[in-house]
Amino acid sequence: MNRPLGDDLRQLFEREIGAPPPGARERVLASVSQAARRPARRWQAAAGLVAILLAAAIVATLLVARENQRTIPGNKPTGVIPWLPLPAQLQTPVVPSPTPSPLPAGTKPCTSGQLQIDVLGSNGAGGHVFRSFGFSGRGTTDCFLQGTPSVALFDRSGHLLPFKPRAPFLGSLSTGPVLVQPGPLPDPHANLKNGQAALTIDWVTQPEACGGSTSVQIATVKITLNGVGAALSATLPDDPGAYLCAGLGVGAFEGPPSPVEEPPVLPLPAIALRVPSTVRAGGVLVYQVTLTNGTLQPMDLVANCPNYGEELFPNDPNSGPPRAMKPLFQLNCTPAGTIQPKASLTFEMRLNVQQDEAPGLYRLFFTLGYWNSMTAPTSAQVTISK
Repeated sequence: MNRPLGDDLRQLFEREIGAPPPGARERVLASVSQAARRPARRWQAAAGLVAILLAAAIVATLLVARENQRTIPGNKPTGVIPWLPLPAQLQTPVVPSPTPSPLPAGTKPCTSGQLQIDVLGSNGAGGHVFRSFGFSGRGTTDCFLQGTPSVALFDRSGHLLPFKPRAPFLGSLSTGPVLVQPGPLPDPHANLKNGQAALTIDWVTQPEACGGSTSVQIATVKITLNGVGAALSATLPDDPGAYLCAGLGVGAFEGPPSPVEEPPVLPLPAIALRVPSTVRAGGVLVYQVTLTNGTLQPMDLVANCPNYGEELFPNDPNSGPPRAMKPLFQLNCTPAGTIQPKASLTFEMRLNVQQDEAPGLYRLFFTLGYWNSMTAPTSAQVTISK
């Protein structure tokens, strides 16, 4: 036999909102009993309206309560977190930018008499040659180099080559002061060390930049600090010829880059898949991924939201999981919040199945990770039908 509507509504209310205050039910029954002693003709029409309004009020209260549960910060989601097509974030969160060594108080600009120079390596790109020079200190006093010096180039006969200065082709990494200390010259095959500096110049090596011109051979470089004092001189090896009309790119003094600290490898939750048995070709495979925090520390998914990769492969018992899967999406982490230790959260996933996929048994592979670490693929079987 069917139960009265009032009993169903009361149980729904108590399950979702909580039991009413003490005495509330008795007061309601008393008011209903008094109303029943009044003439029935007066209340028959109103009774149905009261029941409808009461039901509407209960439903509205439930909706408001559920919305509050979703919107109050810090609340743990109670259901499956919906899928959103969020692009994967593959960049390292923070990479320190190169900065020169800090200057001790009272350090003065270098003079040419405090420096020694050597020719470092060269590279080529975009029709240019890039030639670098290394500097270190001599004597007993620290100093600093900063900015762009005056650079003059000479051919084998000692004639000045009339290059016009221009901005370097690849720009300058730093324009700040660079600390120079007495010590050995930079190793041409290694990075600069603290107390060393470098300068790079570039010139055009392709005739297309200067139609009808001939190239010149650079033999010697002379570098003058701040346009004053004696020049520092170095002899160049047989570099590719240069075309005067394209000018000479002169960079700024640069020091050793600061060591780049790799971000820590964050722990990842364990993965469990819940996949339907079948899906139609051309349809959408809707499945669930449950993530479990097996560590002793909370996993803040909002601060560190993992990416994921997913792919369908024909089921082959003789082949293993794919070696690498490119993460294409990011989890919907905003409503997920934090996975507490030993707790789990479930996410809805959606994967488009190609219309031309052949019917048969497939295996869905799923992997989760960050910019520097991915889990081994987890898999589940699914049948594709027409």
